[in-house]
Amino acid sequence: MLDETNHSAWEPGRAAAGEGGRQAVVDIGSNSIRLVIYDGPRRAPAPICNEKALCGLGRDMSADGRLNPAAVDYALSTLVRFRRLIVAHGEPPTVTFATAAVREAADGPEFVARVQALGFDVRVIGGVEEATLAALGVVSYEPGATGLVGDMGGGSLELIAVANGFVEDNISLSIGPLRLMQQTGGKIADAEPLILRALEAVDWIAPDRFDTLYAVGGAWRAIARIHMRLKSYPLSVLHHYELTKEEAIEVCDILAKQSRRSLEEIPGIPRRRIDTLPYAAVVMRAVLQKAKAKKIVVSAGGVREGVLFNNLTADERLADPLFAGAEFFAERLAPEPRIGGAVAALTDTLFADETPSQKRLRVATCILCDIGAFFHPDLRAAQAFDTALRAPFYGVTHKERVSIALSLFCRHDGRRPSLPDEHTLGLLSLEEQQRAIRLGLALRFAGALAPKAPEAIAGCRLVYADAKVTFRAPEAVRSLMGELPRKRLDALASSYEAAAAEEYY
Repeated sequence: MLDETNHSAWEPGRAAAGEGGRQAVVDIGSNSIRLVIYDGPRRAPAPICNEKALCGLGRDMSADGRLNPAAVDYALSTLVRFRRLIVAHGEPPTVTFATAAVREAADGPEFVARVQALGFDVRVIGGVEEATLAALGVVSYEPGATGLVGDMGGGSLELIAVANGFVEDNISLSIGPLRLMQQTGGKIADAEPLILRALEAVDWIAPDRFDTLYAVGGAWRAIARIHMRLKSYPLSVLHHYELTKEEAIEVCDILAKQSRRSLEEIPGIPRRRIDTLPYAAVVMRAVLQKAKAKKIVVSAGGVREGVLFNNLTADERLADPLFAGAEFFAERLAPEPRIGGAVAALTDTLFADETPSQKRLRVATCILCDIGAFFHPDLRAAQAFDTALRAPFYGVTHKERVSIALSLFCRHDGRRPSLPDEHTLGLLSLEEQQRAIRLGLALRFAGALAPKAPEAIAGCRLVYADAKVTFRAPEAVRSLMGELPRKRLDALASSYEAAAAEEYY
């Protein structure tokens, strides 16, 4: 949730300021090599090309610490392909970095030279820098984040303390799954003492300091996705998926004890990740128990996103990623993007008792109010609902996603006896559902009063007081109040069990 003290309030057109088009990151990790090409606002970049190859550079290294030759060949052929994709995308600004396996390998410099010969300006980053960038990636997507960030790579685990969005302590530990497999000869029972010994040296992880463990890295995200499936969770969005400590330890225990054959039967796990997953689970369990964190929050932001966030100006960092993402979608899907600001002003006095976080959610919903406009009338509600649920929005919880989606559905279809996807709506309390429905009905009224015409409702307000929902407007607006707007004002008032009224001045 947004930290109101560190981030600016929304102003029309401000959130997407500094939009810089496409940019790319190539991440050469110990287990995987990834190319991500981003587009959209600099404050909330969306991946439009996300390519990954599980090359396993840190897997089966030689006794003298050299990279596996087969893995090197696979990595280089993958990078040739990535280079071709970057060229095909117009050669956007590209950052290339390598982490634990390359920085610790005896032949790391030789590998780097071969990568540079392919046209990549690659930089090997140290453990502390990797940890800091991972934390910045989380902060980028979770403004005001407070807790312990854990970035599970193939060769190392980065742990970072963050408080109100600022990085405090950090450390890099050589307890990644590939490293543990090599040290234990594939015997997972021997891994736990190594993990505990490494964690014991981290004296700043004190009991009760961290309520939340932010989970970063492919292996830990895979664990969360498995838990989603076991739970039959209604949303497939991994970012900001939450597990209690007990839920996380339970799924870690299951994965740590499973045979390879049993893991292969779990849908969605890449085969090349199967042997590392139990080790990643043991590490996650040990970190949770050491920190005594109460929950895990999965973050889609990591080192790659931290690199982009680190390149922003101070003003761009302060912008709210939810508003930036909402504006980006509104500019592309709404016929008149400025209607969002007008509707936000119209509803300012409808929810007089709202908290800062509720206001933030209302404004974001208003920005998105017309993203279904270009679809067939029969599909607008469903399309807007699904977009809000699954679009790459950041700085937003799953419950907040569902609230936005429900409001946008009601904006197009009103208050139907049967609402969409009741399993997903079950993430909201009845009070939260009611608030989202009321906002949706207010947006529906605005859409009938002055469709796609923000200037027409300037100075207008909806006010709930004294058992009435009153539309207050300049006298010139009276002529816009035809049969349909009045019908929708009545529906909005009915959701409050109140009477509808009009006042002109």
